[in-house]
Amino acid sequence: MGIKIQGVPNQRVSQEYPSTKKPRFSEARAKLVHARPSEAAPKSEDIGKSLDILREAFRLLNRRLKFSVNEEIDRVVVKVIDGTTDKVIKEIPPEEIQNLVARIKETIGILFDEEI
Repeated sequence: MGIKIQGVPNQRVSQEYPSTKKPRFSEARAKLVHARPSEAAPKSEDIGKSLDILREAFRLLNRRLKFSVNEEIDRVVVKVIDGTTDKVIKEIPPEEIQNLVARIKETIGILFDEEI
């Protein structure tokens, strides 16, 4: 389907224009997710390499990363520590959130006796 333009012999202009609208974030994210190979879990050696790269990058910034597991909430906790003073600069997730999650799990445990 096209439009005839006067003065231009045998030329047609398509009425369908390419979309200039950028894809929404969710659409772009879906493409990325589907483009990755489906693996159940990352390999431990890949995780180790990634952690080494992160540690080296933070060392250059005079910072250290400390990874631990909070057994009470069963989550990984990351602490960013100043390299000179050994003071914790940032904790992810924050301690208040960890305590909140622990209390919620405790409350759920009181309300329900068993997991399905």
